[in-house]
Amino acid sequence: MLDESVVIVVATPSDNASGADNQQERFSVDAISPDIGHFLAGFALGEGSFMLVCRARPDHRRGWRVSAAFNASQLDAAPLELFRRTLRCGTIRKAGNGGWYFEVNSLRDIQTAVVPFFRRFPLVGQKALEFEMFERAVELMSAGLNDARYVEVLRIRERMNGGGKRRHTMEKILRDYTPNSEPSRAQG
Repeated sequence: MLDESVVIVVATPSDNASGADNQQERFSVDAISPDIGHFLAGFALGEGSFMLVCRARPDHRRGWRVSAAFNASQLDAAPLELFRRTLRCGTIRKAGNGGWYFEVNSLRDIQTAVVPFFRRFPLVGQKALEFEMFERAVELMSAGLNDARYVEVLRIRERMNGGGKRRHTMEKILRDYTPNSEPSRAQG
């Protein structure tokens, strides 16, 4: 059971020497039991979100940081802790509504755990389409955000979540931006 005063953080790295083989710490989507995987996929269908987040950042070349995140929230922390333990990444924290919030926002963790998980345990309906768009954006971000990929990620973001209200629109993000053809491995 979770102590409500504690923030749960990503599992700590191995104490093994670099390159040491420890099967217990190495994430493998194939090792997830189908019962747990299907339960968590169903849970994510109702309580999960795939997001492409844009934050104004004057220290970034384009003035905006673009990042990917997967999250789920619930009043009961137990399914969120199961997600964290199963994916071996992410954080859990107390939410403002008295519930709990699980989030994975490391691009590497999204590539190595979140995307493979939802490939093996697919979603259905609109959430499956959201995941496909999210996965494509993660691929683009992983390749390095040159101008063309940056704009394509923003286009995908505009189509996600029903194109709903956004604090920062693509138009606003690109308004003062001058394209530069140099690729950037940074997220933004």
